[in-house]
Amino acid sequence: MKIAIIGGGISGLSTAYYLKKFSLPVTEIVLYEASSRFGGWIDSKKVTLNNEDIYLEKGPRTLRLTTGELKEINSIKLANDLNLSSNIEIISKNHPASVNRYIYFNGQINVIKPKLIGKTPLMSKGLLRYFFKELRSPKRDSSIEDETIWSFISRRLDSEIAENLIDPVFKGITGGDVRNLSAAALLKTFYDYEDNFGSISKGAFNKARNPIMENYEKYHDLLELRDKYRHQSVWRFKDGMQKFTERLAEELSKYENVKLCLNDPVKSVSRKNDKMSLLSNNSHQDFDMVISSVYSKINNQFLSDEYVSLKESLSKIEAVNMVVVNFVFKDDLLPFKGFGYLVPTNQKSPILGCIFDSVFNKPQEKNTCLTVMLGGAWYDEYLKNKSSDQIKKLAFTEVRKHLNIKVDPDYEDISILKEAIPQYRVGHNKLLSQIKNQIKEYGLSEKLYLTGFSYDGIGINDCIFNARKLVQDDYSTI
Repeated sequence: MKIAIIGGGISGLSTAYYLKKFSLPVTEIVLYEASSRFGGWIDSKKVTLNNEDIYLEKGPRTLRLTTGELKEINSIKLANDLNLSSNIEIISKNHPASVNRYIYFNGQINVIKPKLIGKTPLMSKGLLRYFFKELRSPKRDSSIEDETIWSFISRRLDSEIAENLIDPVFKGITGGDVRNLSAAALLKTFYDYEDNFGSISKGAFNKARNPIMENYEKYHDLLELRDKYRHQSVWRFKDGMQKFTERLAEELSKYENVKLCLNDPVKSVSRKNDKMSLLSNNSHQDFDMVISSVYSKINNQFLSDEYVSLKESLSKIEAVNMVVVNFVFKDDLLPFKGFGYLVPTNQKSPILGCIFDSVFNKPQEKNTCLTVMLGGAWYDEYLKNKSSDQIKKLAFTEVRKHLNIKVDPDYEDISILKEAIPQYRVGHNKLLSQIKNQIKEYGLSEKLYLTGFSYDGIGINDCIFNARKLVQDDYSTI
């Protein structure tokens, strides 16, 4: 079977890797990447300051291990399988980056540390009050399939929790507004708890008493590793996250029947008899199957117009523009150690948050490295028509005020990332079902597959694990 993969980011590369890893009957894989590099939004840049090498990230910088979910274990296993273990730095749950996370609120940086009884700067009541309210809150009407995260959290807990805690957290994760984002898609576990048990708390209690045994034969390699990483929080690559995608590309290039094509955008894709015809900038080939891992809307640039309703559905998954500004100082300037801080919408700040990258420094490293995130759902409100220099100045003005920084940065960089993060808005799950049905109606079942961050998880762990599931669960049954 000859397979085309569109997109050379983490999803496309992972899909190609798993097709080879599981020794499936593939005669040839051709991976098309429109740009001059592999990696997509994973993009690391090395700068040297005071003889110290510093890796700046335009996209993700760490991967979670906190919950022990299979998708988390799968990513670090992949890194080890790629012989990257010497480049991996695992951050324990006791590290300042894990323990200390902050929110800027009412003119000061506040640690997220709720009390059982009594108020904090972020919460006017103790956790017990919210807990008892959640237990007593009525279950949503069965006719409601989805709602905003804001609505769900306000209804079950309190609007204060939604506004001061959940809002900034999802700004940091998705760049999106919880007043539009889907609870059913992005808080699936908690939403299902309410549906099945009447409340989040009762669902959590039930899971603790009756843990689901994940005896998936196909994932036995992951289940065996759970205990090893049980007490860890996150992990990263010492030489930048780009190491991951570079090594994936290197590994794939070793196979004679895998062709990696850079600077080769796909122009058209359509079904011709029992084949999929693909025209790219540099070639025209027929394939048995096409797997597209690019952002959903990009598919509309090459899918045939005969798939009109499918293209309309794919265009409904909007994505926000993000801006990442890196500031580096030669000295240690942070007043406290932690992962960084986020800013709730009610604080009317142009920044979404600030990551303290230098929290991972070794003792001998004295620099301060900050990554400021801007844009997202508020791109037009704060950044539209502003130049790169104006945005950098805006970002530094904010962090200078928030962190009381007295000196100018010794190095700064900016990246404006267009349509960087897909937004799972209310009705997202229903839209995915519609897309799946349309692929079937157009006779594209087992011919066209969609994967990547537009559909079922925007994180790297999601993208890698979804690529594996696509290969093991879908392709292997054909």
